[in-house]
Amino acid sequence: MSDEDLENSQNKVKQKKTYFEKVLHKILIESCFLFNHKFSNKICIFLILSAIVWIVLFILFDQAALPGGAYFSLWILIIFSHILGFICELVKMPSLLGMLITGILFKNVPKLSIIGNSIYSATSSLLRNVAFCVILCRAGLSLDLDKLKTMKFKILKFSIIPCLFESIIFAFIAVLVLKLSFKWALLMGFVISGVSPAVVVPGFVIASSCIDNIIAITGHSLMIGIVFNKGEVWWTLVQCPLQILAGVLFGILVAFFLNIIRLDHKISKVSLRFTVLFLVAMIAALGFKKINFATAGPLAVLTLVIVSKIVWQRVDEYQDLDKENILLNVKNLDDLFSKIWSIIFLPLLFSLIGNEIDFGKLSPKTLGLQLAVLAIAIVFRLIASFFSVYFEKNMCFREKIFLCITWIPKATVQAAVGSIALDLAKLYQLPTQIPTDVYFH
Repeated sequence: MSDEDLENSQNKVKQKKTYFEKVLHKILIESCFLFNHKFSNKICIFLILSAIVWIVLFILFDQAALPGGAYFSLWILIIFSHILGFICELVKMPSLLGMLITGILFKNVPKLSIIGNSIYSATSSLLRNVAFCVILCRAGLSLDLDKLKTMKFKILKFSIIPCLFESIIFAFIAVLVLKLSFKWALLMGFVISGVSPAVVVPGFVIASSCIDNIIAITGHSLMIGIVFNKGEVWWTLVQCPLQILAGVLFGILVAFFLNIIRLDHKISKVSLRFTVLFLVAMIAALGFKKINFATAGPLAVLTLVIVSKIVWQRVDEYQDLDKENILLNVKNLDDLFSKIWSIIFLPLLFSLIGNEIDFGKLSPKTLGLQLAVLAIAIVFRLIASFFSVYFEKNMCFREKIFLCITWIPKATVQAAVGSIALDLAKLYQLPTQIPTDVYFH
C-alpha cells in the first residue's frame, strides 16, 4: 500500500466520528484554554489535585480538615509553599525561600496566624523527623561509591577538613560572643557545617558533600547525646560509642536481611525497594529516638541505605543485569525519594521551620550577633576549603576559588537537624533563649 493510500484510509477513519464525538472534541480539546496551554494545564492539575487531597482529608479526619484544624493548616502550608516557591523560581530565586516565607507569614501575620498556631508542636516535630529520614536516604543513595574509591583522598580531604574546621571555629566564636557552653556551641557548629547537595554543582563535589553531610549529621547526633544526657559523665562517654555501634549494626544487619528475602514480587522491584527502605528508615530513626538512643538513629539510616545500595547492586549483577540497568535501578530508586521530597517533604519542612520563627520573641541584637558568628564561620570555612584543594595540580586558581564558593550553600540539612535541639529542650523543659547562663553547669 502506498503512502497516499494509507493517508486516505486514515482520513476515512477520522471521518467516521459521530456528531456527538465531534462536538465533544471541539469543546474539550480545541476550544478549551486549559488543554491548549501547558502553563494553564499545570495550574488546572495542581488545583484539582489539591482539592482531591482536601476532600480525602475531610472524609478521614472530619473537623480537623476544616479551617482551624491541624490537617487543614498542614494542607494550606503545602499548597501555599508550592505557590510561593513557584513565584520565587520565576524571579530566579530558590523555591525553598518561598516555602520558608510561607511558614513565617502564617506564623506572624495576625489574620493568618490561626493557620500556624493550629499545628501542634508534636506533629510538626514528627513531620520534620520524617523529612530528615528522606534527606538521609537521599544522602546515602547519592553517594558515588565508585568515585569515592578512585578519588578517595581528594574527596575525604575536601569534605572532612572544611566541615570539622567550620564546626570548631563556630563553637569557639559562639562561646565568646553568644555566651554558650562549649558543648552547646559545638552542637550548633555541626548543624551549620553541612552543605546542600541540591545547590552545589555536579562532579566530585557531590560525593564530597555527601561525606560532609554524613560527618555533620554524625557529629550532631553525638553532641545531642552528650548535651541531653542526664546521667553521669562516664556513662555519657560509654553510651556514645554504644549508640554508634548499635546504629551501624542495625543498618548492616537489616540491609543483609533485606537481601535474604530478595524482595522479588509482582510489584516493580524498584518500587518495592523504595517502600521497604523508606519504612525501615523511619523505624530506625523514630524507633531509636523512642528508646532514647537519638545518636544511633541517623547512623542506622545512613548505614542501612549505603549497605542496601551495595547489596542490591550485587544482587542485580548476580541476576545477570548489565551495568546500565543496575545503575538505572539505583537512579530510579533515588528518583522516587526525590519526588516525595520535592512534592511533600520539601515544602513541609521549610514551611514548618518558618512556622517556628516568631518575630515577637526575636531580639534584634541577639539575631545580629548570631548572623555575625555564622558569617565568620563561613569565612573560615572558605579558607579551609581553599587550603584543602590548594595543592591540587590539575586545577587552576579560578577553579579552586569556584569550588570554595560552591562549598558555602546551606539549606536542607540545617532545616532538618536545626530544630532537633529545640524540640528536645522543650521536651526536657530547658530554657530555649540565648544567651543564657543556665548552660554553664
